[in-house]
Amino acid sequence: MGVDSGSDAPNDGPQQVIIYRFSVNRGMAIALVIETPDWYSGLLQSALARVRIEGLN
Repeated sequence: MGVDSGSDAPNDGPQQVIIYRFSVNRGMAIALVIETPDWYSGLLQSALARVRIEGLN
């Protein structure tokens, strides 16, 4: 019995990377845009940035 060597070849095609975008607004203007592949990290970063910006008012 033989093994097909073609099935062991790695997939060299482009990998899809999902980027999540979070924006922090100051009034009607966008103060900061955070782009990250990790959803929870971006959400935390945007929340911390909003707290910091709101504290500067």
